[in-house]
Amino acid sequence: MARVNRFPKMAALQKFRALKLGYDEKTAEAIGIAEALKYAIFKNLSKYRRGIEREKEKPEKKELYEKLDWETFKTFQLAAKDGLPFVGGKVETPEDYRKAVFGKFGEDVGKRIEEWAHRIIEATPREYLGDERKFFNYVWKPHRDDPIEY
Repeated sequence: MARVNRFPKMAALQKFRALKLGYDEKTAEAIGIAEALKYAIFKNLSKYRRGIEREKEKPEKKELYEKLDWETFKTFQLAAKDGLPFVGGKVETPEDYRKAVFGKFGEDVGKRIEEWAHRIIEATPREYLGDERKFFNYVWKPHRDDPIEY
């Protein structure tokens, strides 16, 4: 048996975090996948930092970043474009979430991932949900390696 990796688990946790903070289902799914991507990028950031900084300085990229909405998903420290999260140069959608959580593992395992995430978020104090650092340290770190087998 193989285990579900961290990426879909992070996406599901972030979806249920967003739901508990009052976002609708589709927006929560988009936030979930965007947050998982953001964390993956941050994990590898030191390798790519100089390249990212050079990209942001290109006139067309700089103009794009200046036009993004930084208030809609402020709690998640995500930019928004057209009402959806914008990470890594693209808008993230509920369909992207479905591919990451259900597409690779199938409906049954996807449901188990979501049930796992829902249980954790329901037991999480609200103060941790609205704080990126507390969420990472008190929710993600203790549960990121919980086994979900398929």
